[in-house]
Amino acid sequence: MAHVAIVSPGFPTNVGGVTDHTARLECHWTEAGHRSSILSNLDENAESVTAGWKAGGVDAVLIQYVPFLYGRRGLARTPARIARMAKSRGVRTTVFVHEPWVPPSRLPWLILSPLQRRQLLGLAAVTDAVVTPVPAWAALLGPATHVLYVGSTLGELPSDDTSEPPPPSPVVFSPFAAGLNWDWICAAVEAIGSGLTVVGCDRETALAHPVVGSKMSPQWEYRGRLPAPRVLATLSGSQLVLAPFVDGLTGRRTSAMAAMSVGAPLLSSRGRLFDAAFASGPTATATSRSDFVRQAQEIWASQSADRDRDARVAWYKEHLDSSVLDRRLLEIMMGEPAS
Repeated sequence: MAHVAIVSPGFPTNVGGVTDHTARLECHWTEAGHRSSILSNLDENAESVTAGWKAGGVDAVLIQYVPFLYGRRGLARTPARIARMAKSRGVRTTVFVHEPWVPPSRLPWLILSPLQRRQLLGLAAVTDAVVTPVPAWAALLGPATHVLYVGSTLGELPSDDTSEPPPPSPVVFSPFAAGLNWDWICAAVEAIGSGLTVVGCDRETALAHPVVGSKMSPQWEYRGRLPAPRVLATLSGSQLVLAPFVDGLTGRRTSAMAAMSVGAPLLSSRGRLFDAAFASGPTATATSRSDFVRQAQEIWASQSADRDRDARVAWYKEHLDSSVLDRRLLEIMMGEPAS
């Protein structure tokens, strides 16, 4: 059995995909008989941390990486320092790149983006393995980078009755997700002639948001921040989940993965980061706003949500089963060959 350490700043109080992923890894690895230690506070000296890992019999370290986890501007020496010290003590280190660097699309990011890129490439150079859920990022991080999807981090849909009423309109889950294209969503809702069910915030929070608020309607139904089982129950009962991202459907989208895990009819988008692996799946994807609107109308009018649900769930379990993903990640961390 292995003893692994996970570097996950802010765990478990920081809400977000990385924290959810860390919690799932710890759960699955513990269930499999492995030991997990999580470093969430980075105030300790890297030398003392890695010395403690070595003394405690840690075999491998996973660094959860999003630039802004380690500094307000996404710049920090801590991840690379930990990786170098662990390596010097003979402890294998892997970095999981959930997000690489900010795109240089705004003036401050013209400076930050190349600095973050240099930081991450330097970190990758001193680790034993690099993992990312987006194939387009793998090409940027080097030919030896492993592509491994995150999958849903919300767990399994409970078999008991959660008393969650079926949504009367299309659903958007996680409305503040980065890159969510609200122009497409609003156009689709208007064309369908329905309202919208928003999961992940209440009306006041949505309308107060500086960006998303301008797109929201007070007449939509807001179900607030729900526990994971209720989120999954809502998605499962939906006739259509809308998740168009500017950069396309990839293997890291929390909202899309959750909808796919329960077989919900999902309409997403193609973009520069679109993962071709999803082209063969049961998810509908659009290449333009007009295409998105057209498909949304067709899916909403088809009434086929229940009929095809089992097939969609089966595809998800075959390609994105979380226990399989987490077992493969541990194999990569331990340096085992692909199974």
